[in-house]
Amino acid sequence: MESRIGKRRLDITKNLLEDLYVKKKLSMPKIAKILNTSYFTVWNKMRTYEIKARSMSEAKIKYPKITFSGNLVEKAYMLGIRAGDISTAQASKQITVITATTHKAQLKMFAEIFGKYSKIKTYVTTIKFDGRKAWRIYCRLNNSFYFLLNKPNKIPKWILNSINYFYAFLAGYADCEACWNIYKLKDCKKFRLKFQIISGDKIILTQIKNKLFKLKFTPILRLAHKKGYMRTFGKYKKDMYRLNLNYQEDLIKLAKILLNLSHHEEKIWKMKFFLENKGKNWEDIKDKIDKFKGWLEYTNLNTSMQQSHFLLHANSILDEY
Repeated sequence: MESRIGKRRLDITKNLLEDLYVKKKLSMPKIAKILNTSYFTVWNKMRTYEIKARSMSEAKIKYPKITFSGNLVEKAYMLGIRAGDISTAQASKQITVITATTHKAQLKMFAEIFGKYSKIKTYVTTIKFDGRKAWRIYCRLNNSFYFLLNKPNKIPKWILNSINYFYAFLAGYADCEACWNIYKLKDCKKFRLKFQIISGDKIILTQIKNKLFKLKFTPILRLAHKKGYMRTFGKYKKDMYRLNLNYQEDLIKLAKILLNLSHHEEKIWKMKFFLENKGKNWEDIKDKIDKFKGWLEYTNLNTSMQQSHFLLHANSILDEY
């Protein structure tokens, strides 16, 4: 036994320990098991190589946290969803990012954005004001995501000064807050698309409107509901504003841009569908719209499984576009 352990001690190099302990974030007991040696041997080597032990709070971090890429387009998008309905909190040396939703599309969006940086966890909770069920999804990130801690009350200048960063921010904000509505006009055979954001973020909406106007769009910003207006989920706590794009030329241009930046499969489907079917009559696309609505119902957490027969052949609807 002594000769085996002695030989193992020669194999435990500083590079090996730094890889296992510092980079891969393994615990000393786990490293001892991997190297077929004792905890004391690992601990002693750590002291010899002057590798600083993690604090208790760091040691409790079960899963490795990947440092933020530094990509400014990605950062602008993340700030967009943070301005939307993503919440954060700091606990010791971790940043918890969390949201709640009844739609699987939002779950997938969250996992796609943050899953490469940390382990994603979900659980089902009950919404207090109406008793509905909702998924709560969260992950814990390292401190390189400090920029997500404070919810933006306005768009930063570095984003507004760049067209690419602005569109990335808008894509994130729209993935959380916007609706792409496909509908039929009365007494018209054609279908139309409308882009709409309703939010209490008046400053952000005003900045978006002004920037879109400079980019040759025709946005409209109006008061939608006064503070205290009653909805099914309760009263609005502040005035709510509506930003609209109605001209089809504007919508074609915006859909082409945001399509490559969005991570929300419902909104991606609508943008693709509109671009590939613009100019068609409502009757030509009505069945696919009905199937898509069925898919939305089916993927809603609160939809009864008894209704799933409605979507027998529609689960692949998203794959068509």
